[in-house]
Amino acid sequence: MLDKIKLQKYIENAPNFETDLLNRLQDIEYQKGWLELTLNEFLENGDLDTFIRCLTDVVKARVQASGRGEITRLAKELKIDRSNLSEIVNGAKQPRLETAFKLLNGLGFKYDIKLKSP
Repeated sequence: MLDKIKLQKYIENAPNFETDLLNRLQDIEYQKGWLELTLNEFLENGDLDTFIRCLTDVVKARVQASGRGEITRLAKELKIDRSNLSEIVNGAKQPRLETAFKLLNGLGFKYDIKLKSP
């Protein structure tokens, strides 16, 4: 019974994954590292969903840090519809690959994709 009580307390005190992730993503270097990792995975094995999910989380973190005006700023800068960007941030819509790369630029990240010989 004591182990069950300890386990319950541990679970109750465990951090919420999404909250913890959004807190970690306040650090630009953490954002960069996570985006690099998932972009490279996408380029190596085609895992687009993980890259898009990561990118969406980074945009959410930026919006959380800067306020709702960040969605408007990004939408204007990227020349995309604000409601479209809101749907992407809220997980209601998955961005096209073209939009994903626009988002990377809008977040201030640059990328360099190189082809390797077989």
